Amino acid sequence: MVKEERDAAAEVLKALAHPVRLGVIEILANGERTVTQLYEELGCSQSMMSQQLKILCQQKLVEIRKDGTQKYCSLCNRDFLKVFTCMHKHLRVFLNFQD
Repeated sequence: MVKEERDAAAEVLKALAHPVRLGVIEILANGERTVTQLYEELGCSQSMMSQQLKILCQQKLVEIRKDGTQKYCSLCNRDFLKVFTCMHKHLRVFLNFQD
């Protein structure tokens, strides 16, 4: 990677560096959800969810479409879920987390 790519990659990884944002990605791995479903499932406020979705959208990790009064969220790039597979293995093998 050239410097600009490393800088951009760091920004994408920063966008993931929050438990709520990680939770959003995990939930959306199973398909589209409304903003309401996301904040209810993750146990955070609507304003917190809006802030976190803004960060994920800025890095093109999540996209939001509006249908009437509902906002639906989905993953932009499902290949990005491979990062979660690597993280899961790292947590289990190297940091001794258990299922």
